[in-house]
Amino acid sequence: MILNNNRGITLLELLIALSLAVVILITLFSGMRVGYKSQASGSEKAELTQKIQIISDRIAWLIRGSYPFVLKQPDEQELYFNGESDRLGFVTTSIDEYGTGPEDTAGLKWVSIYKDDDVLKIREHVYFLEDVWEDSGGKEYTLLSDLDDISFEYFDIPEDETEGSWSSEWDTDEKNYLPSAIKVSLSFMHNGQTVVIPQILVHVNATSREFRK
Repeated sequence: MILNNNRGITLLELLIALSLAVVILITLFSGMRVGYKSQASGSEKAELTQKIQIISDRIAWLIRGSYPFVLKQPDEQELYFNGESDRLGFVTTSIDEYGTGPEDTAGLKWVSIYKDDDVLKIREHVYFLEDVWEDSGGKEYTLLSDLDDISFEYFDIPEDETEGSWSSEWDTDEKNYLPSAIKVSLSFMHNGQTVVIPQILVHVNATSREFRK
């Protein structure tokens, strides 16, 4: 006796199969979406970390080469250093070896790091050819856009003392030498949020060549 099982697929079985297929597709698409978001988030964090590293390295590299250049005149001596709470100017030996401009071929250059509205800028001068105290001339470039805040602090160990202290300004009329260290605090806006860069603490290597009055 031969049984005939060709009864076909019932409507209920078809609905169950379609429901399972929909569940599987939703699960697959959800997994793909989570994976895409994780990848995008990871890439964004990597780019942000790289950006912070580049900014920190550039500032630290320039400050690390600070040189106590003193302009000697018949009636006075002037140390080429400008240490304020929101801007920093100094002569540095840190030059771009692949640079072709006069700022990088002179051996020494004047560098100003300052905030211009919401932009962090650096201006470089050939220190003996131009008025370095003016925000004009030389080579200017943007290091960071969407700047929120920047501040500088200066560490001083007075002569004949063993302990030092931090201050927000460096008055060259009173201190005709470079600070022992410089600390930079920096924050900027990213996707509507404030990003605080870890403090940049730089030891000034030229302290052994202090020019004291």
